[in-house]
Amino acid sequence: MAKSSSGVDRTAAEAVLRAMHGYQAGTSTEELAASIHPDAEMRLFVSFNRLLRGRAAILEALESGRQAAIFRAEVERFEWLDDQATLTFARARYALEQGGFAEGRVVWLDEIRDGQIWRVRNFRQEAEARRAYETGEEIEAGEV
Repeated sequence: MAKSSSGVDRTAAEAVLRAMHGYQAGTSTEELAASIHPDAEMRLFVSFNRLLRGRAAILEALESGRQAAIFRAEVERFEWLDDQATLTFARARYALEQGGFAEGRVVWLDEIRDGQIWRVRNFRQEAEARRAYETGEEIEAGEV
């Protein structure tokens, strides 16, 4: 197992991140729920990049609405930025708020806390995700 100096099991973290980002509405959320930190904060494609706080709100967004039904993602790779943050690269299909959907490469900036997924921010451009990590600030990913 590849553990970082802070004790994060990167192999296990990548498995739960892969499950989170590849989640499809209608499948069991039981295992996924256990991997999401109770105080998690996430901006997801299924929330049209609006901030979600807490495990229950995140699980509801993953299950509810047209955007959850349309969403599909296949994780391609991870790039660890430090002991608790990774860029997750994927190909995804996601709903647009005004209707229709988009498809293409996406990047998530993921952070692990206490062995669970704590913060997730989605981006359409790798440079935006890297800038968010480097500055430590929330950067709006624009219209998704």
